[in-house]
Amino acid sequence: MRYHYHSGVKKKQSGKGMWVIFPIIALLGGGYMLVNTLAPSVEIFSEPADATAKRLVAQQPALSENRLYVPKVNIDVAIVDINGDEAAALEKGAVHRAAVNGNPKDGGNYVLAGHRFQLGLLPSQTRKKSPFYHIDQLQKGDQVYVDYEGTRYAYEITERKLVKPDAVEIEERTTESQLTIYSCELTGPKDGREVVIAKPVGTIAWVDGQPKLKTLN
Repeated sequence: MRYHYHSGVKKKQSGKGMWVIFPIIALLGGGYMLVNTLAPSVEIFSEPADATAKRLVAQQPALSENRLYVPKVNIDVAIVDINGDEAAALEKGAVHRAAVNGNPKDGGNYVLAGHRFQLGLLPSQTRKKSPFYHIDQLQKGDQVYVDYEGTRYAYEITERKLVKPDAVEIEERTTESQLTIYSCELTGPKDGREVVIAKPVGTIAWVDGQPKLKTLN
């Protein structure tokens, strides 16, 4: 109760309503943050396991865009040139690092780097911004495909390793043609980088509307 000389005795307004609302808002916000953070690893937010494989069969490479495909972990992402702003390029897909050191057409070491985990406003955005989230699941023998300047190149993984953050040698030019894909550890760049090395096995040609591997031999 409180007293005012004009109106007399009044009941003091209670703030109990706000004490109920705030915990509810905090609980909902925390739940949404948890769902958003787990989006790349939760199946309900993921495409069917064979989605990338089906696209590889249905879609031929386009001259207008280079892309990286890893069917085993459903990686299907644009390959972007840095053009002076690597942070902006990484928001669009996998970046072509150390471009002078190689590409699928001319040989050398074709180096692609991308985000392991990047939080978005929505679970779908978090998944899109975290293309290499499952890079640690790749193994020797897994298939990788690259669309480069209108040609689809096929690779086979020969090695996966964890290196230190300052292991710049992974970007160096190689005598033989290879593909190097890397991303930081989930716990952060300071804990190292997951690196995948793949060797070329041929190119994909379309025969009667179906993709066929043209081997290097």
